[in-house]
Amino acid sequence: MNAPLAEALPWVMAVLLLGLAAVQLRQQRALKLALFAARNQARDLTRTIRVTAGDLRGPALGLLGQAEHAPQDLKAPLASLSRGLLDLAEALLEQTEDPQAPRRLREEEVPLGPLLEFVMANVVAQLGPARRAWRVSPELARVTLVGDRRALHQILLRVLSAAALATAEGDWIDIGMEAEADGFTLLIEDEGAGLPLPKIGGPIVETRGLGLGLTLASCLMQAHGGSLDLESRASVGTRTRLRFPARRALVA
Repeated sequence: MNAPLAEALPWVMAVLLLGLAAVQLRQQRALKLALFAARNQARDLTRTIRVTAGDLRGPALGLLGQAEHAPQDLKAPLASLSRGLLDLAEALLEQTEDPQAPRRLREEEVPLGPLLEFVMANVVAQLGPARRAWRVSPELARVTLVGDRRALHQILLRVLSAAALATAEGDWIDIGMEAEADGFTLLIEDEGAGLPLPKIGGPIVETRGLGLGLTLASCLMQAHGGSLDLESRASVGTRTRLRFPARRALVA
């Protein structure tokens, strides 16, 4: 190798290496931009799915209420359609939820009485002409929960909607409490037909396909250090226990 070529070779190699580094940098930037765009698209799609699922819940419960006052030959088809819409709404929501994801709670003191009244009013409004008989223990007016208001609202909305779905016109839904030394339990009992659960009793682990929306409710209870337990018997009714640790419940 002659002297001029030998002297130029390191420079040539340096230029080649710089060129390769520039190509790799452009590729990395392009990949980051593609990932960023895909992440934004996934976020937008998730938001759209959740809004659509939320929009389905109200009309589905309203259709169930209309079914109970429909002519006899239309009752069963309308009720089946309403439950199908609820199944679809909950399946869509479950697809956008990661039960293992950590949940950040915005802690505040939430009076239980007004929250229950608000959620019950929502359920009644969605049912339309259908009616449920609510019995709420006056002791609950003395209870204040410490937790995330939006999460507590979702828990109660899903549990009370499930109770309304499992019952019929004029059935009773009782809401009471069990105060214990190590915690507080909100008890919801109905005299409906019972829920078709794959497992009777014990904590809710999976409710896909039941159209009850209790999977997320159970996850939110766990985020508060509590649990959701469900017992159901055909032709007897359903009992739901929302168990909160003592630090989450202030009883006057």
